[in-house]
Order: sequence, then structure tokens, then C-alpha cells
Amino acid sequence: MTEHPGYELISADAHVIEPGDLFASRLPAGMRERAPKLEPWNGGSAWFVDDIQPVPFVASTTTGSGYRVDHRRDVEAAVAFDEVMPALYDPVERIKAQGADSVSAEVLYGYPYLWDAIKQVDDAEFRLECARAYNDWIAEFCSHDPNRLIGVGKIPTSSIGDARKEFVRCIDELHLPGAAIDAWPDDSTGPADPNLDAIWEVANDAAIPVSLHYGLGESRSAPTAGITAGMKPPMSNAALPMTASGVFDRFPNVRVVFAHGDAGWAFFWLEFFDNTYLRQRHLEFYKLERQDVFPSEYIRRHFWFTVQHDRTAVKHRHVFGTDHLLWASHFPLDASDWPDDRSQAMRVTEEVLPEDKHAILAGNAARLYRLPGYEEGLAPTPFELVERLVHI
Repeated sequence: MTEHPGYELISADAHVIEPGDLFASRLPAGMRERAPKLEPWNGGSAWFVDDIQPVPFVASTTTGSGYRVDHRRDVEAAVAFDEVMPALYDPVERIKAQGADSVSAEVLYGYPYLWDAIKQVDDAEFRLECARAYNDWIAEFCSHDPNRLIGVGKIPTSSIGDARKEFVRCIDELHLPGAAIDAWPDDSTGPADPNLDAIWEVANDAAIPVSLHYGLGESRSAPTAGITAGMKPPMSNAALPMTASGVFDRFPNVRVVFAHGDAGWAFFWLEFFDNTYLRQRHLEFYKLERQDVFPSEYIRRHFWFTVQHDRTAVKHRHVFGTDHLLWASHFPLDASDWPDDRSQAMRVTEEVLPEDKHAILAGNAARLYRLPGYEEGLAPTPFELVERLVHI
């Protein structure tokens, strides 16, 4: 395999800002009056989605990072779309912003607060068409340079059938190398629902990673939760139900990304799973298909974790497996260090061997999304290579 020499730093979680006319210009004609609209609000701009609370832009969309925001700014005044960095909606400018940050490529997600609003709308067809419109747009955005702009499609929440159909379209027609679930489809009971096999089958056969971004809750209407130090992120609640329901036994090639969650919080979480399972598996509340392994071993085979300011996870990378850590900048949200993300990435991996450093900072993401030179991809880590957290 010939590795692409240009991939030195890949952000596995960065964001775009949807342009104001995205939905009005792309939704079916009969829905355009109801389309999410970008309108003046509170001295700036905000998205208006049905009767949901207005969605303004965070201040870091004007600067690329939270620490560069002018703290003298009137915090009551909203950010106007004209103030938003053009790199967030213009692919030509995005490549320039990558250059300023010394970033080789980015895995791109939508503006999370906008999608928190969309997923609360009761009209299932409306949510489906919003997802389709976004997927068309992000595919066009990334076509400017698909080796550096890595688009993650939206798996719609309207129904499992719609989710499967749109997931297939993202792969076959739009050629997006990843997809994200923001909420479980209306007709599912949650991550353990066997009917979701319709989605996992697509992910398995295409070897396309499915992302669970930070705010994925247990219901459709759950908004993004606030990030709390040391606490597990909401999307982690999907891991054990998926494992215990046999998703990874039926579909051994499924890869799941925990995006915007870091990983240092997971040490005790994983060990607690295994210790509890060891002592209570006779109750068969969670019964694993393979009796010779523990829950954390499935999770550490099939889940990838994005890490940013997370020296703990990097230092103890052997617990997760070095191949399962993906550096992320979170540009342009508050956690971002743009245009100093490279310096931050070097600091968090400063004590790491060169081969492990490259894997965390670029190689793992390149393999997971099968970028040029890394087409062989990443397979789940063999069970025997996953370090045991408990011992009988």
C-alpha cells in the first residue's frame, strides 16, 4: 500500500455552516414555504425552523475558535451571517482555512444546533427532505476537493425505511464516505431495535463508518446536551444496547464513530461494564453472543473515538487501541484552536512514538474513510488483540 504523503493532520470532526438558501432552494416546491430560513434576529441572524426556538450562531463561527472570540463583544447580540467565516460555507475558502491551520483534510459535519431543531419537528416527511437537501449540498461542497473535504451525510429520522434508502443514496449516488445518525428513526425503539439491521447491513456491506455525534439522545426530540467534564457523552448510551443485541455479531464490519466526545471518560465506564457483566451475566439482562469475551472488547473493536484536548486517552491509548483514536479540531466551535490546531495536536501527542502519533493525527482517519493511499481501510481489531480490563 502506498500511503498518501500529504496526510499529516486530519481532523476527524469539523463543521460547516449551511448557507441561508440551502433548504429554500432544494426542498420540494410544496415545502419551501416551511423551509428552515435564515432571518434577522436580535441584531444578528438565526435559523428559524417551524415553531422551534430560533437557532443563532455561536460567536466562534466568526473567528474559528472560542479562545479568539472578542470577550468585549456584547454577549446579548446575535452573530450576523455576514460575520460568519466564509470558510464555513464556501469550499474554496475552506481549503484556504485548512492551509492556514496546517490541516491536510477534515471530516465535515453540519451545524449541530440547527439539526437539533430540525429533528424536533413532528412532520417526518419534512425531516426527510431536509436531510436529503443537506446531503446533496454537502456532496457538492466536498466535490471541490474530495481528498481534503470528507463529507458525512445525514441519515434521516423519519423512518427506518427512509434511513436505509437515503443511506444507500449517500453511498451510491453522492459518494459520501461516512454518515451520521442524529436521532433514532421514529419507528425504532432505540439502538437495540433489531429492525435497525436494515441500516447496519448497509454500513457493514459498504464498510462505511456511522457517526454518533455528541448530542444523540434516547429520543427524537432530545437536544444537544451540554458537555460536562469527566461525564460520558449522551451518544455512549447506544454502545451497550448495540453490543448486547448482537449488532456486531450479525454485522462484523460495522464501524461506529463517537464524534465530539473525547475518550478519557471511558476508562471506568468500560471497566465497570466488564466487572458488572462478569458478576451478573447469569441474570441474562445483557447476554452476549460470544461467552468468551466482555462488553468492552466489542466496543473497543467496533467504535472509534475522536480526541482533542485529551492527553489521558492518548497516554493510555493501549486501552482503546491506538488505531481507534482519531484527532479532531472541532473547527469552528468553541473548543477549536484554529489557526493553531497543529500546535495543539503536537502538544497532546508530544510523548507518543512517531508511528502512533501519525496514526492518531492522520493515519487512522485516512484508513477509516479510505482516503487515497489508504483504500484498504481499517478492519475491527481481533478480539485477541484487545487488552482485557478484567480477569477471571
